[in-house]
Amino acid sequence: MGSVAQVWHEGLKDEPGSPWADYLTRWNPITASKWFFDSRKRLGARFLVAEREKTVVGMNGIILEKRSGIGRFFTGVVVKSTERKRGIGSMLLYVSLRDVKAEGLRKAEVETRDGITASKYLYPKYGGKKHTVQG
Repeated sequence: MGSVAQVWHEGLKDEPGSPWADYLTRWNPITASKWFFDSRKRLGARFLVAEREKTVVGMNGIILEKRSGIGRFFTGVVVKSTERKRGIGSMLLYVSLRDVKAEGLRKAEVETRDGITASKYLYPKYGGKKHTVQG
């Protein structure tokens, strides 16, 4: 889980314009790894991991909420910046959506930020729509 957390942290940190900078001051790969383990134990979270030459290069954390019928991508699809534009994010999202559908859930959700690579290019490619939350 440590390698997955490292990719998650580095992938968010390497986003253009650092939209995650505030968030990442509270999270590092060690605390993220603990959060991932806890999510698996408490919520039954699953992690889809992409590897290249036995090294983790991308990931997505998924919580399948049977009662609500929603698959939540609670980590978002994250790919190492050095591995982007090779189809890894598309593969991770495709397999994640396929798994959500196979579980009989009717939709998938991801909470993200404007301007990041996945929200600009990847999620809309698979039908993702923006919903603004007032707060």
